[in-house]
Amino acid sequence: MSYIVRELKPAFERFSEPLVALLQRFGLTPNMITLGGLLFVATGSFLLYYGAKVLSFMFLLIGALSDALDGNLARRLGKDSTFGAFLDSLLDRVSDALPFIAIALSAGGGPLSFLALLALLFSYTVSYARARAEGLGYELKVGLFERAERWVVLLLGLLLDVLPLALTLIVLGSFITTLQRVYTFRKLTRR
Repeated sequence: MSYIVRELKPAFERFSEPLVALLQRFGLTPNMITLGGLLFVATGSFLLYYGAKVLSFMFLLIGALSDALDGNLARRLGKDSTFGAFLDSLLDRVSDALPFIAIALSAGGGPLSFLALLALLFSYTVSYARARAEGLGYELKVGLFERAERWVVLLLGLLLDVLPLALTLIVLGSFITTLQRVYTFRKLTRR
């Protein structure tokens, strides 16, 4: 489990409780929040493609926060479902890809495009390693640089206008996390 999730998730859940209660009062479901989050990320990525970094940051931030809220709402409503978990994971992969695709396309094939595509690739290897291990009956929740860390670095890179540095950190962190998962899975399967 990542540092951000392990250390900050309980505080975020307490802090977001009034918002989750408001979402419940409006009759929103966890799946609606998941889909809404994807729409915010898609809009933010579209804006990023066109160079509106500040506006893009705001939409991407709301989309990323929506991903944390849908699970809180599901637990509050007692609506944790297999389909909801599947949909959330599937749309997480789409949300992960969209900003990197926007950066790669807007950079016109230069070094920034290459970094964005590598960030996309290694973000997927982190997620796939865990999903494949779980499909084989193993739990694989190790790694220094999981989804939460990638989103924080990407958003800070946009906000501080240091996107090349942010993408480099995402590439390196995701690659290292993939290696950690391969190593850990190898140890688990040798027992």
